[in-house]
Amino acid sequence: MKELLVGLIRNNPDPAQRRNLVREYLQARILESLQRCGAMVPLAFHGGTALRFLYNIARFSEDLDFALERPSAAYDLRAYLRAIRSTFRAEGYDIEVKVNDQKTVHSAYVRCYGLLHELGLSPHRSEAGRIDSDPLPTPHGWSRRATRLGRSP
Repeated sequence: MKELLVGLIRNNPDPAQRRNLVREYLQARILESLQRCGAMVPLAFHGGTALRFLYNIARFSEDLDFALERPSAAYDLRAYLRAIRSTFRAEGYDIEVKVNDQKTVHSAYVRCYGLLHELGLSPHRSEAGRIDSDPLPTPHGWSRRATRLGRSP
């Protein structure tokens, strides 16, 4: 799938636009992974990235936001993140996933190391593209919760 990403950015001369394309590609792949593992049953995708993807607004967003639609035993953030990690690693990405699910609002991030350098978008091998997620409240302490997947500085 990296070949598809290379093809997407190849003909765009603007480095900022190429970085945005990389970010959106990774966000779309994360959403695809979440859909495949069943995460989109208890979760609702919303926020700036949802508006960008669904309505093609000009605003670029750094993260993915979700809300827990209803209390559900099916909600398992760690399982969703394992699915994302597995998908990306199978495609050759050097990926790190971190999660904080000890509070009412869960958060996580997915970091792809070396990708921007590999694509010629950064001189720094260690620069990582990051997608953040602030998930939802714990199902047993029901209240609407948000998940955010974002990018590291």
